Amino acid sequence: MKKINFALLALIAFGLASCHQEDPVITEDTTVGKGVFVLNEGTYTFANSSLTFYNPETDTVTNNLFYRVNGSPIGDVAQSLTLLGDKLFIVVNNSNYIYKVNAKTMKFEAKIDGFYSPREMRIVAPNKAYVSDMIGTGVWIVNPQDMTHCGFVETGNPTENLLQVGNELWATNWSNYYQPDTSNSTVQVIDIQNDVVVSEIEVEKEPNSMVVDKDGMVWVLCDNGWEDSAFFLCKINPMLKQVEKTYPFVGGYPSHLCIDKSGTQLYFIDKNVCRMAIDDASSLDKEFIVAENRNFYNMSIDPQNGDIFVTDAGDYVSNGTVYRYTSDGVGKGSFQAGIIPSAIVFN
Repeated sequence: MKKINFALLALIAFGLASCHQEDPVITEDTTVGKGVFVLNEGTYTFANSSLTFYNPETDTVTNNLFYRVNGSPIGDVAQSLTLLGDKLFIVVNNSNYIYKVNAKTMKFEAKIDGFYSPREMRIVAPNKAYVSDMIGTGVWIVNPQDMTHCGFVETGNPTENLLQVGNELWATNWSNYYQPDTSNSTVQVIDIQNDVVVSEIEVEKEPNSMVVDKDGMVWVLCDNGWEDSAFFLCKINPMLKQVEKTYPFVGGYPSHLCIDKSGTQLYFIDKNVCRMAIDDASSLDKEFIVAENRNFYNMSIDPQNGDIFVTDAGDYVSNGTVYRYTSDGVGKGSFQAGIIPSAIVFN
């Protein structure tokens, strides 16, 4: 491993060891069906992350689901969720591990640690997944079946958002806070078959999220480091590995780029929920869903019916709220979640 600040890692390891928790023990039986998982980040260093489940058919919500079943908190800063069949994977950033649970019973099955600062997990095959890392300079390879480490792809940069495009894994280089000599303005492409970086694409500063449209083009949202009240959307041709068009916009804190099920409408949060057609930048509607006095934090789109779920982090220390809208932006209701509701996965 190169370009690692070992003094920093030692400090992190000490902090993690001081708040070590034992593996969960099953304490309650439950069953969940089709619905929506919401991962609540919790307050940094308080280890109060939690899991919420919402059933749209019955309009019922269950909070603290992981704790109720396993008698244990999830950990410190639950970062992201990944679903593979009936297995749900919870990436816990500051606690530095990934939990594997049964997506129907919520029962804990396994845990894998040994990362530096895990962020997102992208499963590309039943026995292969990649995990991005905000401190390590690359992506980890793990086996989601037996939850073991299988390797590490050295990219030379910390990695954040992961996207599979055909036989390639695309990784954003969003932050160089822990690695000042690395890039925070590129997207790197990894050959999934050979686990090597095959391309590095220069975009704008701090690319934080990516999607693929109906034409196979990759869109990258760059927040510009939240500087100069500007941000950028970059459209990349994945065959040529070139930026075809860069769209600059005036804004503040853009994040969480999504795309609708038709692959024609882009959505992201910049205080409000914004929407733009992939073939018409002039169509950008920065008030598609107005936040008003709410603190919109994350969002996701139901791939079945196109409903838009937007989380509200509130004051970051109290329970938050999740709002549900039609694809036209019409409100369909809301439900309470945990502290800082963020990642959403549809089951």
